[in-house]
Amino acid sequence: LALSAARKFGFADQLMAGKLAGVESIVAQFQDTTQALKYSLVPTIAAVDGMALGGGCEFIMHCDRAVASLESYVGLVEAGVGLLPAAGGCKEFALRAAAEAKAGGNSDVFAPLQRHFQTIAMAQVSKSAEHAKELGYLRPSDVIVMNRFEVLHVAKAQAIAISEAGYRPPLKTRGIPVAGKPGIANFKAAMTNMRTGDFISGHDYEIGSRIATVLCGGEVEAGSLVDEDWLLDLERKAFMELMATEKTQARIEHMLNTGKPLRN
Repeated sequence: LALSAARKFGFADQLMAGKLAGVESIVAQFQDTTQALKYSLVPTIAAVDGMALGGGCEFIMHCDRAVASLESYVGLVEAGVGLLPAAGGCKEFALRAAAEAKAGGNSDVFAPLQRHFQTIAMAQVSKSAEHAKELGYLRPSDVIVMNRFEVLHVAKAQAIAISEAGYRPPLKTRGIPVAGKPGIANFKAAMTNMRTGDFISGHDYEIGSRIATVLCGGEVEAGSLVDEDWLLDLERKAFMELMATEKTQARIEHMLNTGKPLRN
């Protein structure tokens, strides 16, 4: 689904033509779009029914509220084609891990980050909207409805209610504590064991390493404070590094041609 959309908007065509600069421009525009959803002057509501994969999932994660039918299948699936979420998906999970640590009275963000890393690195797709909450794609405040034909009605009611309650857009998040270099090292150590046991490929390790780097805020000291733009820059840089590799390009081409993932 995500790759079909990519081909439609010229993303895959530019990739196969070697125009990586054009791809990076599209990624930056995608990031700007999700940030606009998050900081819009009016409430943004995602009405979800069926599949919402890749960029669709990132749109949901940046809206003020999601209203999803129970039979919604949500996920960040980019790792399956040799990439990572780069429209704010990794960034949002880093923010949520920091918020979870703070809510638990813990200054160490690594523990909640482990679950989010696994979700992204394994390209997990929820089996229902309830499962999407467990995976962290949906928040506790998001609404789940049983009847898919009620989704738009409930979404509209949510928009009106939030607006009439005196909606103000959130302030840009700053001072986000990150796991830094020790967190990256821990993730890499775990993946090295998996690589040794032949549970993941060499390229899986490269993808996971870049996901870990973004989620942990880059090569900084543990507990360093960063902002959203810092994390978005890391996302875009890691995405483009993977995009330039032959193995990621082979995975993308294989998925476009066969609809099946390539393990290389």
